Amino acid sequence: MYNYKLTYFNMRGRAELARYIFAYAGMKYEDIRVEWKDWPEIKQTIPFEKLPIMEVDGIIIPQSLAIARYLAKETGLAGATSLEEAQTDALVDCMNDFTIMIPWNEKNKEVKVKDSCTMTLIKSNGKRKQLGS
Repeated sequence: MYNYKLTYFNMRGRAELARYIFAYAGMKYEDIRVEWKDWPEIKQTIPFEKLPIMEVDGIIIPQSLAIARYLAKETGLAGATSLEEAQTDALVDCMNDFTIMIPWNEKNKEVKVKDSCTMTLIKSNGKRKQLGS
């Protein structure tokens, strides 16, 4: 059994998908939460100077989607065939596209939520239908 350490800021965000996979699969892992005051020092020590990272028995995997894909394969969630894996990857990439479009800098919470929900619902319905899911 591997020893997993997931490192991200003390908030939800790009590490959440990995946390969901760990929880769904009942896998144990160390959830390391970085505080903003510590970030400048930590940033210089990690690949690409970005979080999240996941350490697997001393080997660091950077990038949230690479982490999620690795965990999905390890837990059998990625698909039973190469075709199913590709379909799963397409859905993950689609959801990442939505994450990128969320107006994170919008100060008005109501506007942010409304815009995010409207955009996600409209775009996701069409994309899921195109994929046949």
